[in-house]
Amino acid sequence: MRGIWLLICRGLCNGTDIVNEVRALVIKATDSTATLAEKHEAFSRLVLYFQDMAYACAYAVLGDFHLAEDAAQEAFITAWQELHQLRQPEAFPGWFRRIVLTECNRLRRGKRLRATPLDDGVSVPSTLDDPQIMIERAELKKAVFAAIEKLPKNERIVITLFYLKGQSHSDIGTFLEVPMTTVAKRLYSGRVRLRGKMMDGFKTDLASHRPSRNASFAEKVKAGIYDEYIGQYRFDLRPELVVNIKREGDRLISEAAGQTNELFAGKGSETELLIKEFDGRGEFIRDEKGRVSHLVYYEFGQEMGKARKIT
Repeated sequence: MRGIWLLICRGLCNGTDIVNEVRALVIKATDSTATLAEKHEAFSRLVLYFQDMAYACAYAVLGDFHLAEDAAQEAFITAWQELHQLRQPEAFPGWFRRIVLTECNRLRRGKRLRATPLDDGVSVPSTLDDPQIMIERAELKKAVFAAIEKLPKNERIVITLFYLKGQSHSDIGTFLEVPMTTVAKRLYSGRVRLRGKMMDGFKTDLASHRPSRNASFAEKVKAGIYDEYIGQYRFDLRPELVVNIKREGDRLISEAAGQTNELFAGKGSETELLIKEFDGRGEFIRDEKGRVSHLVYYEFGQEMGKARKIT
Protein backbone atom coordinates (compact mmCIF):
# COMPACT_ATOMS: atom_id res chain seq x y z
CA MET A 1 0.00 0.00 0.00
CA ARG A 2 2.91 2.37 0.69
CA GLY A 3 3.79 2.43 -3.04
CA ILE A 4 0.25 3.42 -3.97
CA TRP A 5 0.26 6.37 -1.58
CA LEU A 6 3.59 7.56 -2.99
CA LEU A 7 2.03 7.61 -6.43
CA ILE A 8 -0.88 9.63 -5.08
CA CYS A 9 1.52 12.20 -3.63
CA ARG A 10 3.29 12.50 -6.99
CA GLY A 11 -0.05 12.97 -8.72
CA LEU A 12 -0.92 15.86 -6.41
CA CYS A 13 2.16 17.72 -7.64
CA ASN A 14 1.30 17.70 -11.34
CA GLY A 15 -2.50 17.42 -11.27
CA THR A 16 -3.05 21.19 -11.39
CA ASP A 17 -0.68 21.58 -14.34
CA ILE A 18 -2.53 18.89 -16.27
CA VAL A 19 -5.93 20.46 -15.62
CA ASN A 20 -4.65 23.88 -16.71
CA GLU A 21 -3.08 22.50 -19.87
CA VAL A 22 -6.22 20.64 -20.89
CA ARG A 23 -8.35 23.68 -20.13
CA ALA A 24 -6.12 25.89 -22.30
CA LEU A 25 -6.29 23.44 -25.22
CA VAL A 26 -10.09 23.19 -25.06
CA ILE A 27 -10.41 26.98 -24.95
CA LYS A 28 -8.14 27.29 -27.98
CA ALA A 29 -10.01 24.60 -29.90
CA THR A 30 -13.31 26.45 -29.36
CA ASP A 31 -12.06 30.04 -29.60
CA SER A 32 -14.20 31.98 -32.07
CA THR A 33 -11.21 34.19 -32.93
CA ALA A 34 -8.86 31.26 -33.63
CA THR A 35 -8.27 30.01 -37.16
CA LEU A 36 -9.36 26.57 -38.22
CA ALA A 37 -5.69 25.53 -38.38
CA GLU A 38 -5.14 26.67 -34.79
CA LYS A 39 -8.25 24.81 -33.63
CA HIS A 40 -7.11 21.63 -35.36
CA GLU A 41 -3.68 21.93 -33.76
CA ALA A 42 -5.12 22.38 -30.25
CA PHE A 43 -7.46 19.43 -30.66
CA SER A 44 -4.65 17.29 -32.08
CA ARG A 45 -2.75 17.87 -28.83
CA LEU A 46 -5.80 16.73 -26.87
CA VAL A 47 -5.84 13.57 -28.98
CA LEU A 48 -2.18 12.88 -28.18
CA TYR A 49 -2.84 13.46 -24.49
CA PHE A 50 -5.96 11.29 -24.14
CA GLN A 51 -5.52 8.64 -26.85
CA ASP A 52 -4.16 5.94 -24.53
CA MET A 53 -6.75 6.62 -21.86
CA ALA A 54 -9.62 6.52 -24.37
CA TYR A 55 -8.30 3.26 -25.80
CA ALA A 56 -7.80 1.66 -22.37
CA CYS A 57 -11.29 2.65 -21.25
CA ALA A 58 -12.78 1.22 -24.45
CA TYR A 59 -10.79 -2.01 -24.14
CA ALA A 60 -11.93 -2.47 -20.54
CA VAL A 61 -15.52 -2.40 -21.78
CA LEU A 62 -15.21 -4.21 -25.12
CA GLY A 63 -12.39 -6.70 -24.53
CA ASP A 64 -11.25 -6.42 -28.15
CA PHE A 65 -8.22 -4.43 -29.33
CA HIS A 66 -9.62 -3.52 -32.75
CA LEU A 67 -13.08 -2.57 -31.49
CA ALA A 68 -11.47 -0.49 -28.73
CA GLU A 69 -9.43 1.43 -31.30
CA ASP A 70 -12.53 2.04 -33.42
CA ALA A 71 -14.50 3.26 -30.41
CA ALA A 72 -11.72 5.61 -29.29
CA GLN A 73 -11.30 7.10 -32.76
CA GLU A 74 -15.03 7.66 -33.21
CA ALA A 75 -15.19 9.22 -29.74
CA PHE A 76 -12.54 11.78 -30.66
CA ILE A 77 -14.35 12.71 -33.87
CA THR A 78 -17.62 13.10 -31.96
CA ALA A 79 -15.84 15.19 -29.33
CA TRP A 80 -14.45 17.49 -32.03
CA GLN A 81 -17.91 18.00 -33.51
CA GLU A 82 -19.58 18.62 -30.14
CA LEU A 83 -16.82 20.47 -28.32
CA HIS A 84 -18.73 23.73 -28.55
CA GLN A 85 -21.34 22.20 -26.23
CA LEU A 86 -18.84 21.83 -23.37
CA ARG A 87 -19.49 24.74 -21.01
CA GLN A 88 -16.58 24.14 -18.62
CA PRO A 89 -13.27 23.47 -20.44
CA GLU A 90 -11.69 21.86 -17.36
CA ALA A 91 -14.46 19.23 -17.41
CA PHE A 92 -13.22 17.82 -20.74
CA PRO A 93 -11.73 14.54 -19.36
CA GLY A 94 -14.95 13.33 -17.74
CA TRP A 95 -17.11 14.66 -20.58
CA PHE A 96 -14.92 12.85 -23.10
CA ARG A 97 -14.98 9.61 -21.08
CA ARG A 98 -18.77 9.57 -21.35
CA ILE A 99 -18.48 9.93 -25.12
CA VAL A 100 -16.06 6.97 -25.19
CA LEU A 101 -18.51 4.83 -23.20
CA THR A 102 -21.36 5.84 -25.50
CA GLU A 103 -19.32 4.70 -28.52
CA CYS A 104 -18.55 1.43 -26.74
CA ASN A 105 -22.24 0.81 -26.13
CA ARG A 106 -22.98 1.56 -29.78
CA LEU A 107 -20.36 -0.92 -30.94
CA ARG A 108 -21.49 -3.59 -28.50
CA ARG A 109 -25.01 -3.34 -29.88
CA GLY A 110 -23.87 -3.49 -33.48
CA LYS A 111 -20.73 -5.65 -33.51
CA ARG A 112 -20.74 -8.94 -35.34
CA LEU A 113 -17.94 -11.35 -34.52
CA ARG A 114 -16.46 -13.04 -37.56
CA ALA A 115 -16.44 -16.82 -37.37
CA THR A 116 -14.04 -18.98 -39.39
CA PRO A 117 -14.72 -22.72 -39.82
CA LEU A 118 -12.04 -24.78 -38.11
CA ASP A 119 -11.27 -26.68 -41.32
CA ASP A 120 -10.36 -23.39 -43.04
CA GLY A 121 -7.50 -22.88 -40.65
CA VAL A 122 -5.76 -26.08 -41.66
CA SER A 123 -4.56 -24.68 -44.99
CA VAL A 124 -3.45 -21.29 -43.65
CA PRO A 125 0.36 -21.06 -43.49
CA SER A 126 1.80 -20.02 -40.15
CA THR A 127 4.22 -17.10 -39.90
CA LEU A 128 5.70 -18.55 -36.70
CA ASP A 129 8.28 -21.31 -36.42
CA ASP A 130 6.02 -23.07 -33.93
CA PRO A 131 2.24 -22.63 -34.47
CA GLN A 132 1.75 -23.82 -30.90
CA ILE A 133 3.14 -20.47 -29.70
CA MET A 134 0.30 -18.64 -31.43
CA ILE A 135 -2.26 -20.95 -29.83
CA GLU A 136 -0.76 -20.50 -26.35
CA ARG A 137 -0.73 -16.71 -26.69
CA ALA A 138 -4.33 -16.69 -27.85
CA GLU A 139 -5.37 -18.89 -24.95
CA LEU A 140 -3.48 -16.69 -22.47
CA LYS A 141 -5.17 -13.59 -23.89
CA LYS A 142 -8.59 -15.22 -23.51
CA ALA A 143 -7.81 -16.30 -19.97
CA VAL A 144 -6.53 -12.86 -19.00
CA PHE A 145 -9.56 -11.00 -20.26
CA ALA A 146 -11.87 -13.59 -18.76
CA ALA A 147 -10.27 -12.82 -15.40
CA ILE A 148 -10.36 -9.05 -16.02
CA GLU A 149 -14.00 -9.27 -17.07
CA LYS A 150 -14.95 -10.80 -13.72
CA LEU A 151 -13.79 -7.66 -11.91
CA PRO A 152 -16.37 -5.00 -11.06
CA LYS A 153 -16.53 -2.50 -13.93
CA ASN A 154 -14.97 0.32 -11.90
CA GLU A 155 -11.96 -1.83 -10.98
CA ARG A 156 -11.65 -3.14 -14.53
CA ILE A 157 -11.39 0.34 -16.02
CA VAL A 158 -8.86 1.53 -13.41
CA ILE A 159 -6.68 -1.58 -13.89
CA THR A 160 -6.69 -1.13 -17.67
CA LEU A 161 -5.93 2.59 -17.49
CA PHE A 162 -3.06 2.01 -15.07
CA TYR A 163 -1.44 -0.90 -16.89
CA LEU A 164 -1.71 0.51 -20.39
CA LYS A 165 0.95 3.16 -19.86
CA GLY A 166 1.29 3.67 -16.13
CA GLN A 167 -1.28 6.48 -16.06
CA SER A 168 -0.94 8.51 -12.88
CA HIS A 169 -3.61 8.38 -10.19
CA SER A 170 -4.23 12.07 -10.81
CA ASP A 171 -4.86 11.56 -14.53
CA ILE A 172 -7.08 8.53 -13.92
CA GLY A 173 -9.03 10.34 -11.21
CA THR A 174 -9.62 13.33 -13.47
CA PHE A 175 -10.70 11.10 -16.35
CA LEU A 176 -13.08 9.07 -14.16
CA GLU A 177 -14.18 12.06 -12.07
CA VAL A 178 -13.33 10.37 -8.77
CA PRO A 179 -10.82 11.21 -5.98
CA MET A 180 -7.31 9.74 -6.20
CA THR A 181 -7.98 7.78 -3.01
CA THR A 182 -10.81 5.99 -4.82
CA VAL A 183 -8.46 5.22 -7.73
CA ALA A 184 -5.91 3.77 -5.30
CA LYS A 185 -8.50 1.58 -3.59
CA ARG A 186 -9.86 0.23 -6.86
CA LEU A 187 -6.37 -0.44 -8.19
CA TYR A 188 -5.30 -2.23 -5.02
CA SER A 189 -8.46 -4.34 -4.95
CA GLY A 190 -8.07 -5.27 -8.61
CA ARG A 191 -4.42 -6.20 -8.14
CA VAL A 192 -5.28 -8.48 -5.24
CA ARG A 193 -7.70 -10.37 -7.48
CA LEU A 194 -5.24 -10.55 -10.38
CA ARG A 195 -1.84 -11.67 -9.17
CA GLY A 196 1.13 -13.35 -10.79
CA LYS A 197 2.12 -14.17 -14.34
CA MET A 198 -1.34 -13.54 -15.75
CA MET A 199 -1.10 -9.85 -14.84
CA ASP A 200 2.34 -9.57 -16.46
CA GLY A 201 0.94 -11.04 -19.67
CA PHE A 202 -1.97 -8.62 -19.62
CA LYS A 203 0.32 -5.62 -19.17
CA THR A 204 2.61 -6.69 -22.03
CA ASP A 205 -0.23 -7.46 -24.41
CA LEU A 206 -2.07 -4.23 -23.64
CA ALA A 207 1.05 -2.08 -23.98
CA SER A 208 1.84 -3.59 -27.38
CA HIS A 209 -1.46 -2.19 -28.70
CA ARG A 210 -1.45 1.25 -27.07
CA PRO A 211 -2.15 4.09 -29.55
CA SER A 212 0.89 6.13 -28.48
CA ARG A 213 3.28 3.41 -29.73
CA ASN A 214 3.26 5.20 -33.11
CA ALA A 215 1.55 8.08 -34.94
CA SER A 216 -1.05 5.94 -36.71
CA PHE A 217 -3.93 6.46 -34.27
CA ALA A 218 -3.58 10.26 -34.13
CA GLU A 219 -3.30 10.42 -37.92
CA LYS A 220 -6.52 8.42 -38.32
CA VAL A 221 -8.33 10.77 -35.94
CA LYS A 222 -7.00 13.78 -37.86
CA ALA A 223 -8.21 12.23 -41.11
CA GLY A 224 -11.59 11.58 -39.52
CA ILE A 225 -11.86 15.22 -38.49
CA TYR A 226 -11.18 16.34 -42.05
CA ASP A 227 -13.71 13.78 -43.25
CA GLU A 228 -16.53 15.93 -41.88
CA TYR A 229 -15.95 18.32 -44.80
CA ILE A 230 -16.10 15.48 -47.35
CA GLY A 231 -19.23 15.22 -49.46
CA GLN A 232 -21.18 16.89 -52.21
CA TYR A 233 -22.47 20.45 -51.95
CA ARG A 234 -25.21 21.80 -54.27
CA PHE A 235 -25.62 25.54 -54.75
CA ASP A 236 -29.09 26.92 -53.98
CA LEU A 237 -29.21 29.29 -56.97
CA ARG A 238 -27.39 26.95 -59.37
CA PRO A 239 -28.59 23.41 -58.57
CA GLU A 240 -26.73 22.03 -61.58
CA LEU A 241 -23.43 23.07 -59.99
CA VAL A 242 -22.14 20.56 -57.44
CA VAL A 243 -18.88 20.82 -55.47
CA ASN A 244 -17.35 17.46 -54.55
CA ILE A 245 -14.86 17.49 -51.65
CA LYS A 246 -12.81 14.35 -51.05
CA ARG A 247 -9.71 13.33 -49.13
CA GLU A 248 -6.53 11.91 -50.63
CA GLY A 249 -4.30 10.86 -47.75
CA ASP A 250 -3.99 13.96 -45.56
CA ARG A 251 -5.02 16.34 -48.39
CA LEU A 252 -8.50 17.71 -49.05
CA ILE A 253 -9.39 18.03 -52.74
CA SER A 254 -12.24 20.08 -54.22
CA GLU A 255 -13.72 19.26 -57.63
CA ALA A 256 -16.27 21.49 -59.37
CA ALA A 257 -17.03 22.58 -62.93
CA GLY A 258 -14.09 20.61 -64.30
CA GLN A 259 -11.58 22.18 -61.89
CA THR A 260 -9.60 20.35 -59.20
CA ASN A 261 -8.08 22.30 -56.32
CA GLU A 262 -6.44 21.52 -52.97
CA LEU A 263 -7.97 22.94 -49.80
CA PHE A 264 -6.10 23.85 -46.63
CA ALA A 265 -6.76 25.51 -43.27
CA GLY A 266 -5.49 29.08 -43.40
CA LYS A 267 -5.17 32.05 -41.06
CA GLY A 268 -8.21 33.99 -42.15
CA SER A 269 -11.14 32.51 -40.25
CA GLU A 270 -12.07 29.85 -37.76
CA THR A 271 -14.53 28.27 -40.19
CA GLU A 272 -12.84 28.33 -43.60
CA LEU A 273 -10.66 26.28 -45.89
CA LEU A 274 -8.63 28.06 -48.55
CA ILE A 275 -7.80 27.04 -52.12
CA LYS A 276 -4.06 26.78 -52.73
CA GLU A 277 -4.06 27.62 -56.43
CA PHE A 278 -5.81 31.03 -56.27
CA ASP A 279 -7.75 33.40 -54.01
CA GLY A 280 -10.72 31.20 -53.27
CA ARG A 281 -12.09 30.05 -49.96
CA GLY A 282 -14.95 28.02 -48.59
CA GLU A 283 -16.60 28.96 -45.32
CA PHE A 284 -18.41 26.06 -43.66
CA ILE A 285 -21.64 26.46 -41.69
CA ARG A 286 -22.66 23.99 -39.00
CA ASP A 287 -26.10 22.97 -37.80
CA GLU A 288 -27.27 22.93 -34.18
CA LYS A 289 -25.60 19.53 -33.66
CA GLY A 290 -22.20 20.83 -34.80
CA ARG A 291 -22.26 19.00 -38.15
CA VAL A 292 -21.18 20.73 -41.36
CA SER A 293 -24.38 21.54 -43.28
CA HIS A 294 -23.51 24.29 -45.81
CA LEU A 295 -20.63 25.79 -47.73
CA VAL A 296 -20.40 29.45 -48.65
CA TYR A 297 -17.91 29.94 -51.48
CA TYR A 298 -15.90 33.14 -52.01
CA GLU A 299 -13.62 34.04 -54.89
CA PHE A 300 -11.35 37.11 -54.82
CA GLY A 301 -13.30 38.41 -51.82
CA GLN A 302 -16.73 38.13 -53.46
CA GLU A 303 -19.41 35.70 -52.32
CA MET A 304 -20.21 33.34 -55.19
CA GLY A 305 -23.03 31.39 -53.56
CA LYS A 306 -24.22 29.14 -50.78
CA ALA A 307 -24.26 25.36 -51.23
CA ARG A 308 -26.10 22.78 -49.12
CA LYS A 309 -24.35 19.54 -48.20
CA ILE A 310 -26.32 16.74 -49.88
CA THR A 311 -24.10 13.70 -49.09
